[in-house]
Amino acid sequence: MAESNSTTFPRLMVCEGPEDCAFFHNVIDEWKLPRFHIVSSGGNTKFARRIRAFRLERPKVYQALTDIVLVADNDQNPSESFARVQRQVKDVFGAAPDRPLQPAGTKPRITVLMIPWAHERGHLEKLCVGPARATDQTAGDRVQTLMDLVGADGWVDVDDVPDDSRFGKAWLRTYLAIRCRQDPFVTLLDALREQRFSYLIRVRHSSLHQIRDFLLTFDDPAAGQPA
Repeated sequence: MAESNSTTFPRLMVCEGPEDCAFFHNVIDEWKLPRFHIVSSGGNTKFARRIRAFRLERPKVYQALTDIVLVADNDQNPSESFARVQRQVKDVFGAAPDRPLQPAGTKPRITVLMIPWAHERGHLEKLCVGPARATDQTAGDRVQTLMDLVGADGWVDVDDVPDDSRFGKAWLRTYLAIRCRQDPFVTLLDALREQRFSYLIRVRHSSLHQIRDFLLTFDDPAAGQPA
């Protein structure tokens, strides 16, 4: 799932980390969606630096871009997380989208995709709960039973807000541990990236239809090119 050298698809996706990159590679492959050059920023405060680096490293590809999509976690405060990305977009381009999923600019257009979805608390781990549970319904039900037994639905953060981020991480960590007999400490990155762990999380699931439909808005003849 290495980034392609192809310039036939004029789209760049910048994610927070390698796990997100692997996830979106899988989603795009599974649903045969429009292809992107997909790179990791190394954190949600490093989008501006990564865009500038891509522009320097691959000037011809950058000049051909029609769209840049930035993918970031909402975590526990969606508004604050989006504003952090928004400031970085303004730093590079002078203007930025007013809200998630709304393109801004002309060439390249800039769109911010917040996950699990706009204004929804959580992150990649929470987004993966639905596909993971559907991959093995029995294991998923048992993990949910454990979460119910420990009162996870009552977890709150320091602001007394339901801690969706902690819940998602705990649920997915437990699921991966009980499903992966070879290595109960298997990482989410390996589960998404390595073929030998492909049975752990299969991304073709209805909970990802919003993501799929969003990416389909970038559809063009290059969608059949390899990622």
